[in-house]
Amino acid sequence: MAGTSRRRSLDATVNAAAPKASESGSETARRSTARRDLVTRDLLEKATRVFAEKGYENTTLQDIAAAVGVSRTALYHYVTSKEELLAMLVEQMSLGLADTLAALGERTELTAEGKLRALTDTLVRQRARSPHQFRVHDLTESVLSEPLRSRHRQARRDVLAALAGLIEEGVDKGEFKPLDPRIAAFGVLGMCNWVAWWYHPGPDFDIDAVARQLSQSAVDMVAAVDVPRGRADSAKSALAAARSGLDALERLLPGEN
Repeated sequence: MAGTSRRRSLDATVNAAAPKASESGSETARRSTARRDLVTRDLLEKATRVFAEKGYENTTLQDIAAAVGVSRTALYHYVTSKEELLAMLVEQMSLGLADTLAALGERTELTAEGKLRALTDTLVRQRARSPHQFRVHDLTESVLSEPLRSRHRQARRDVLAALAGLIEEGVDKGEFKPLDPRIAAFGVLGMCNWVAWWYHPGPDFDIDAVARQLSQSAVDMVAAVDVPRGRADSAKSALAAARSGLDALERLLPGEN
């Protein structure tokens, strides 16, 4: 029964985007591409679950075909190996995050804090929505072959550099306290990525509340310390805030020889 249910699910996905006899050639081609994309996404999602449950190295293409509910021969219409599926997953995860950061960088109406909140919110929701994909992506770097391994590592470096640049922008504008942007970027990414390992949908973990709290935590990690409201005219408070900023700046300076 389970196999029949999976097969019907895949058939429904395919039929939903199947071309109609009355369509033009260009429309048929467009719908054919859409159909293939739908099936490929469904295939990737189910394959990722099998990778997560059995381990990538212990998974066979037959295991994936069984999970999708098709024969191994039918599966070859979409992929020829489990390595191809892993490559698709890596490209989707790595390049998707790079695209998100690039889009945020172009949003001039947002402050650095606004960009950091938006990025954290997006990452938390992605990790919560597709934990299996991130877990597999995180654990299989060692089995990637070239040139995919190099592209994957470069994408990770690009993401780190882009996030560090966003934080550095906030430091330059006085929104964030003086700190090492790269270390702060590692902290934000680590906090968001860990969601894939501990988050479970349900009444105990409302995703909106989780995303809000972690976004606020990311901002609190880097935000400049404001003088408490109502005490702005206090010389002692102003001096304490100035000393705190100078101490933080001094820690960033290279040691004297």
